[in-house]
Amino acid sequence: MPRDGHKTKQRILDAAQACVMERGFAATSVDDIQEAAGISRGTFFYHYPTKDALARALIQRYADEDRALEDRLMARAEQLATDPLQQTLIFLALHEDLFQEGGPAEAGCLFASYSYEAGVFDAGTRAVIRSSIEHWRGLLGGKLSAALERHPALVPDTDPYVLADVAYAQLQGAYVLWRELGDPALMVRHVRQLRSYVQLLFGVAESGAAR
Repeated sequence: MPRDGHKTKQRILDAAQACVMERGFAATSVDDIQEAAGISRGTFFYHYPTKDALARALIQRYADEDRALEDRLMARAEQLATDPLQQTLIFLALHEDLFQEGGPAEAGCLFASYSYEAGVFDAGTRAVIRSSIEHWRGLLGGKLSAALERHPALVPDTDPYVLADVAYAQLQGAYVLWRELGDPALMVRHVRQLRSYVQLLFGVAESGAAR
């Protein structure tokens, strides 16, 4: 019976992600990954001819999962409300619930880890990260843009896409703080503070009613 190559590739990626999150990509050797995955060196290179090929596959898998998650959370927000401002607040609240339940924060953020070592990766690998950032910017920035059309912000000239970037930066920074400070509740507090800021920006009461 032929071996399941897909399962082996996933085991390699799982092992690689754990190693990279612990010590960084440059400091992670092929030997480290093959040992963690419980495979031979030949099996590793059969599935990933180079370490660069592994890097691309690893970040692509992470980006695909991240995009699917964000799209799913936004779709849920759109089911629960019709007003774009309320959809934005629900979208952020769903992240708060996710982190409270011990979701993606358990694994840390592979984007942040890769960004710290940008010079190690080829242009194609970095393009995957840029594409993911642009997807977030379009998803949340577009929703904030629609919200601004209905509910003018209290701060003049608010740029919805800059605000989406700020949200992204805050969440990515919270990953770093969470890992360094060892505080699991930090992610929840950060997204709650972000949601409170959006409420204040639009003059929305805690009850959620727009002015």
